Amino acid sequence: MTLLPVVIQGQTPFKAEMHNVKSGNKTIYQLQSDGTKYRYDFEEDGMKGIVIVDPVKGKTAILMPDKKFVHYTELTSGLSMANDPFQSFLNMRKRFTEKIIGPEKIYGYESEKSELYAGDQKLFTAWYSGKLNFLLKMINNSEPDTYMELSDIKPQKIDPAVFKVPEDYTVVDQRMRPVIPEPPPPDSWNTVKTTLPVKGEFKRGDLITFKVPENKNYKIILKNETGDPSKIIRISMRDGKELPDNEQGPLRYRTNRLFGGESSTNTYSWKAGDDKIIQVHEGKIHIEVVPEER
Repeated sequence: MTLLPVVIQGQTPFKAEMHNVKSGNKTIYQLQSDGTKYRYDFEEDGMKGIVIVDPVKGKTAILMPDKKFVHYTELTSGLSMANDPFQSFLNMRKRFTEKIIGPEKIYGYESEKSELYAGDQKLFTAWYSGKLNFLLKMINNSEPDTYMELSDIKPQKIDPAVFKVPEDYTVVDQRMRPVIPEPPPPDSWNTVKTTLPVKGEFKRGDLITFKVPENKNYKIILKNETGDPSKIIRISMRDGKELPDNEQGPLRYRTNRLFGGESSTNTYSWKAGDDKIIQVHEGKIHIEVVPEER
């Protein structure tokens, strides 16, 4: 029998109180679920929070009502799972060995009890209700006094409006900065051929290219001294071909987007003879590329 499906249609909508306890520190969530989507309302350190989870779309909205901010993230992101014990458990099932114990009735509901193991060590024990499509209880067996459980479960119809983000909320990134949409890539590039060291001001559409003179560590220093975002993407070439991601890193690793006044310094180990390309996709930015001195 497979426990804990990610999405089941037609389950019982309900409201409940969820106690999320970490090392004895309890946070109380007001939980509303329509059987698929669900929402937590809570208060922690004097700040109100709301988490809206949509398993069908794989998205989580984290709302900060006091500031009228909302941050959207993937269902499986660390930030989402830190605020959602249910999805955290579903994710852990993929990483550890699951043992189905069998049916057990708790809090008035039939449940399937399961345990997660790393080798011989029992990590978690959970009770899942198929009728509610939710965990009734989960115990962290490796951390003292750490668990979550539902109480005051009340089956009832849930207003669809509770899963909508108010229109007057500002969308922010993970660092609580207002999200500024990125422009599309430039229609054409202004190629700037140079040699190391590189130092100068560059703008959207500039494509800086240079050859690595020797095997060495090199620093890339980026400074956005404007009030608008700037963005660069790095590309590494060898013998006229772009290097695979396992050598130059995935695109997200090679992309830097800086807001006004921000700076970034990173060091990379490069091979002699490789060609490096820096594309300026957005704004204006000060770029320096220099050998690392030891």
